[in-house]
Amino acid sequence: MAQLNGVIVATGAASGIGRASAEVFAEQGAVVLGVDVADDGLATLRTRNIETIHADVTSQADCVRVAERAAELGPVRGLFNCAGLERHGSVVDTPEDDWDRVQDVNLKSIYLMSKAVIPRLHSSGGGAIVNMSSIQAHATQTEVAAYAATKGGVISLTRAMALDHGPENIRVTAICPGTIETPLVRANAEYFDPEDPQRQLAEWGRMHALNRIGQAGEVARFAAFLLSDEASFVTGSWHLVDGGLLASF
Repeated sequence: MAQLNGVIVATGAASGIGRASAEVFAEQGAVVLGVDVADDGLATLRTRNIETIHADVTSQADCVRVAERAAELGPVRGLFNCAGLERHGSVVDTPEDDWDRVQDVNLKSIYLMSKAVIPRLHSSGGGAIVNMSSIQAHATQTEVAAYAATKGGVISLTRAMALDHGPENIRVTAICPGTIETPLVRANAEYFDPEDPQRQLAEWGRMHALNRIGQAGEVARFAAFLLSDEASFVTGSWHLVDGGLLASF
């Protein structure tokens, strides 16, 4: 099991992979600051002795406020950029407002939060950043143009950040999950099969070599490894946690 230390900021922490990760990071020794705009989910984290802050990751002022709060809790050693949003449609069907919102939450938020937190990592002697990409960056599907575009962008941004900040002893990696049991994926299943979303989830599961969809905790534990010193020579790379889904493409 990876062991963590110092303060780790986790965005999208109110649900899904973000919530599972905040809990795993805390279990493995980190002081976790969970970031989200969903207050009910943040309240649940507080019952697990996890620090939380209501903040909009698409707001530069809020991201600066998050970084300041993290530094108050101790030396900042990690950042998990996990906030995410999906809207359905082709480039023809997607309204510009939806396109911009997906770009802001999935990609621009990584820029804003990293911009605020990296100086804190540097002053703590270094650390690690893990960005949430997706299998959709490599093998996508219909009606997810905005989402797929952002997830490809996350990989390119991850590589650029790794080169820029490696000399500061800051590692930057990305995770590309397959189909994971989360509220976002369940909403997708309801969109594609409103009569029986469970049937859609089962169909997606059969596309994976392991013949099932993944669980949020499986991604969370891998994120913890990437944030830990056990991954001390890992940077500038993206990592599949996809149950063998991409192996079939």
